[in-house]
This record gives sequence, structure tokens and C-alpha cells, in this order.
Amino acid sequence: MDKHRYTVIVSSCDKYEDLWEPFFKILKTEWKELGEKQIPIILNTEEKAFEYEGLNIRTLGLCKNGVILSWTARLRATLESIDTDYIILLLDDFFMQDPVKTEKISQYIKWMDENPRISTFCFKETYASKNIRDGKYEGFERRPLIGQYKFNCQAGLWRRDRLIEYLKKDENPWEWETIGNWRSYRHPSHLFYSHIPGVEHVFPYTYEISGTVFWGSGVYRGRWFVPSVDPVFKKHGINIDYSIRGTVSEKEFGVVKKREDAPMWKQKLWFLRPVYCSMVNAMNKFQLVLTHLDHFF
Repeated sequence: MDKHRYTVIVSSCDKYEDLWEPFFKILKTEWKELGEKQIPIILNTEEKAFEYEGLNIRTLGLCKNGVILSWTARLRATLESIDTDYIILLLDDFFMQDPVKTEKISQYIKWMDENPRISTFCFKETYASKNIRDGKYEGFERRPLIGQYKFNCQAGLWRRDRLIEYLKKDENPWEWETIGNWRSYRHPSHLFYSHIPGVEHVFPYTYEISGTVFWGSGVYRGRWFVPSVDPVFKKHGINIDYSIRGTVSEKEFGVVKKREDAPMWKQKLWFLRPVYCSMVNAMNKFQLVLTHLDHFF
């Protein structure tokens, strides 16, 4: 039996190396078991190496000597280099706001041991499609066969060999989550579960703005989103010069989408907004399908 049942994979890239120090400082504090049990961690980046005192981190340097790999190819090679049955996938720009509920992870692994049909337990709510409350696994609901974001990069526990199977194409993270997700429809026996809204989070990286709770990245299009990261950085005594990367406003980030923020002419036509958004979304999806049919196979 493996000493450890899972490996933690932090998805990143070299140009985000300024995030690694605060990310792992917070992770070590909020997930104490990582250091106490020396759980293996792979920082999945291109060339650069990184260490953090007390954590069992390694980098693979998969893109040295001019080698260029797509995001999926790099992740697939990383998965193939480890021998644990399960992995926990994390993103480098989502910072833990509170302690990780480590005691629950063993239960989720036990469920996956007992039911080999389960591919993943996603620790984030998924609102994109109507989910199924089958009542089999406390705190989780089953994703439908035809549903968006069954493949997603949010914090989640994955069956390693199954995730390798899902990474067959050369795609970036956004392609994998959208057009790559179509490949999940080919596997009706595979089960995908996501967190039920309102249930206590295992990996709590939420923040609140004006009474609304958001799951949000600390970096948006290469710039800091200060409302997300500033409170947690202050909590851990981390000083960041936000001017180096620059910052995005709440409106740029998409938090503020209110009628009163729109120009007057748009406010008068606001009742048409849902219809317009639905039509644009449908047209974009149709175009996406036509231009990326090969990703289904």
C-alpha cells in the first residue's frame, strides 16, 4: 500500500512564480497535515524550481531545453510520474481563507475505493447544469451525463488514472473545461460529484463582497483582484506590492453587474437582457462546436 493515498498537484506556470511564496505559506498554515505528514506535492510548472520549508514540494522541469508542452500534456506527464491512486488538484491563484477540513478527505477516498465508477469529488459548487441529489455521498450532488464543467480545475479529488484518460488532447485549461468537457459525455458509467451549495466547504477559498459570497481567483487576467486576496494576505502577514502586477476593479472582474451601473439607454432595455444573453451564449456555443468537433473524440 502507498504511504500516502494522494498527491497534491498545484497547477501553475513560471510567469506566476511571484504567487508561489504567499500561496504555499498560506497553504502550509491552513492545511497543517501537508507538513506534518509530508504529503507529496508537485508544483506543476514549466522550468523553474521551488521549495518551501517544511513542505514536501517537487517540480519536474518538464519544459527545459526549449521543450514546449501544452497545459494538458504537462499535467498528463505529471500524473504519469506519480504512483498514488488519487490526486488533489489545486490552482496557484486561489488562496485558502480558512483551515482545510482534512478529516473529510479520508472519507472521500474511502467512497472512491468502494465505488470505482466515481471519477471525482469537486469541492466547489457547480451551477452550470441541473445536478442530481442522489443522497449517496453526504455534501455532494451528482453531475448529469450532459452537463458543463464536469472537467474543471477547481479544488477537487480525482482518480489519477481516470484524469489521465480525460487529458488526451492538447488543450489549455479553459479549452479543457469547455470543449474538452464534451468527452465526459462518452462515459455514462463515470460519476462526477460536486459540492452542494450551502454545505461547509472542505477547501474554503471564498470571499464576500456586499453580502454576496464568491469563489474567486486572486489573479484575473494577470492582475491582482485585491478584494479577494488582501484580507487573507493581511491575516498571514504577507506584504504584496500590487502595483507590479497591477489590479482589476470589481466591475472588470464581473462582480458588479447591476442595472443602475449601466448607461441610461441600457437600463430602459434591461428587460431584454436575459433573452439577449441567452441568444449570444447559444450562438457562441454553436460556433464553438463547429470549430472544435475533433475535441470530442
